[in-house]
Amino acid sequence: MLQNITLYLLTSQFGIAISQNMSGMAGFFQRHFAGTDNLRVVSIILLLLAFVLFLFLIVILYIKSLLSFIKSDVEPSVSGTTAFSKQMSGDQEREMDRYPEKDTEKSRERQKIEQQQRQNQLELERRRQENAEKELEARHKAAEQQKAQKQQENQKTIPFPLSTRGQASAMEFDWKKGRKGELDEIAAGIAPFKYTPDKKPLDGLTGLIINMLGRDIDDGKIAQTIKSKCGDLANEDDVIQLIDAIKNFISISNNGKFENLPNAAELPGADEALYNLSKGDAGYCLAMMEALIDNNIDKGHQAKNPQKRDIVFLETSNYACTFGTLASLRDLQLATGAFELGIELSPKNVNAWSRAADMYERAGSDSKAIWAYQNVIKMGDEDIYPHQTANANKHLSQYYYDQGDTKQAAKLYNDSNDYYATIGINQDLTPREHEIIHIIESNQEADMQNTVNKLLNLAVQRQNSLM
Repeated sequence: MLQNITLYLLTSQFGIAISQNMSGMAGFFQRHFAGTDNLRVVSIILLLLAFVLFLFLIVILYIKSLLSFIKSDVEPSVSGTTAFSKQMSGDQEREMDRYPEKDTEKSRERQKIEQQQRQNQLELERRRQENAEKELEARHKAAEQQKAQKQQENQKTIPFPLSTRGQASAMEFDWKKGRKGELDEIAAGIAPFKYTPDKKPLDGLTGLIINMLGRDIDDGKIAQTIKSKCGDLANEDDVIQLIDAIKNFISISNNGKFENLPNAAELPGADEALYNLSKGDAGYCLAMMEALIDNNIDKGHQAKNPQKRDIVFLETSNYACTFGTLASLRDLQLATGAFELGIELSPKNVNAWSRAADMYERAGSDSKAIWAYQNVIKMGDEDIYPHQTANANKHLSQYYYDQGDTKQAAKLYNDSNDYYATIGINQDLTPREHEIIHIIESNQEADMQNTVNKLLNLAVQRQNSLM
């Protein structure tokens, strides 16, 4: 824009206009000052005007020369850059023409690296698949051997012996410190680790679960300890469900559910039931849970509001799962009936389906077990029911393996193992931990009454009853 203005000022028309205006001004001054003697003043004014015009012309010439300089400086630089780019492009083209094999070799090297990476990934996946299939095959053989044994054992029902409660003497024992002297020597490395853990069935480990719950041990650590103690005598879901069932019984007792029953006076005390459960005898617990379930079913049938009835039945369905898990320690048929009752009361109770499937599988009813496990996968959200889903995946993997679908079987089996790996239930205890558990178990019965009282808050309840 500045350049256009300058060019306009320098045109001949503009100069002609200036000269005409100057002539007009001269004529004006001549007429205005005609007849006066002060011609000196007129000449001075004209001289000043001429000087101003001269300065104006100098400024215009300066601007013109400045624009010319800028234009001449920009154009060579642009043309130089363009020329340099063209020269570089030409050099690259000549280089490519001269050595066309360089880019081809680099491209081939990249393709070889990418192909090798893909092959390594496929090889890892193949090995993982083969390991899963081998493990499934080993499990399949072990399952076939155990199935015949289980079917023979489950032909008869083992009744619960209702033992009398023994009087336990109090003994100070701390989970972290242990008995004075013994664990201190172990920690110092003086006492050798000679203890070899023996495998026990779940009904022989209920006391250890109650003991560890009384010491406020984390559920994951309890599950790892119990699974390590029972080994292949119980699967992961059996261990997790038993811990939950014992905790549920304690919670129901502390919430006063048994005290409000019509026949509460005829039932054993919660402390007596929990003490006998620590010895593997769930008979008292089952009697109390049965009375609670029957009372809740009557309340549900009497409820006129459908939503309230569904809530009562869902609660009762969960009670049935607790009953069934405790019964499964020795009575498979009673446990199966309890879980089927839980499904009948609340058809969407995923835990009831999962437990019923376990009982079907244990009894050798494979088709019913697969049907129930598939319902678990269909109805259960993996985030809400993680261990039920993992349990169903584990058993369904065996089904797909038997059907010849090894790929699907390996996938489900790996998914199940991944979950159990995250909670650490199959991780074995260290020798030091085994030794500590052994010391705890050796003093477990002596301190069990205090543990039961602590879990049931009996001291607080007795104090409140006296106030």
